[in-house]
Amino acid sequence: MTMAHTTQLKPTIDERKRELRHELLAQRRYMTASERIAAGERCADALFALPLFSRPRTAPLTMACHVSMGTEISTLQILNEAAARGIHLLVPRLGSGNEVGWSRLTSPEEVATLRHEHAGGHGRMPHPDEPHTAVLPPETLGEAEIIVLPALAVDREGGRLGRGAAWYDRALGFAPASAQRIAMCWASEFVDEPLPTQPHDVPVDAVLTPQGLIFIQ
Repeated sequence: MTMAHTTQLKPTIDERKRELRHELLAQRRYMTASERIAAGERCADALFALPLFSRPRTAPLTMACHVSMGTEISTLQILNEAAARGIHLLVPRLGSGNEVGWSRLTSPEEVATLRHEHAGGHGRMPHPDEPHTAVLPPETLGEAEIIVLPALAVDREGGRLGRGAAWYDRALGFAPASAQRIAMCWASEFVDEPLPTQPHDVPVDAVLTPQGLIFIQ
């Protein structure tokens, strides 16, 4: 009698990422809209405490920041505060697909036109709301001194897990080396165990949570 042997295949990096995304998104569904807004206010307080925002300048600072959607921590307060301070704001433009582009916001009134609970239609990947202003090319990110981007998780080496479209990995290819890349997530999503990463995954410099801003060592 012969014994049948089965080989347990090790999950690929893509499979591990998909599993983690599923788990993390499931956990986020327990957060209410009011909790996401309150968390966003605490994140804004921590972000704007950076010396970068208070030092004397001869020209306005340019900051790129995502427009929150779905279960993400709200970025409304960050965008409002930046616009009120006269900071030049860049927000993502994905167009009809997943193109890399940006739009500029110059006032709190323009920020107020954005919806922060926006999501794609049935069967589609969630899509952030976009302003009705000019679409700027990917190279526009070269103006940014600070870039705030979403994350489902961040590890202690700066590895970031996104939603899987690699939009920010492609976009960050146009960022200046001096720009501070700050990923925004819940404190429980800043993890000790290394996340599965691939060569195209761009690491971040810091993680912003409602508990504070932590720079990667």
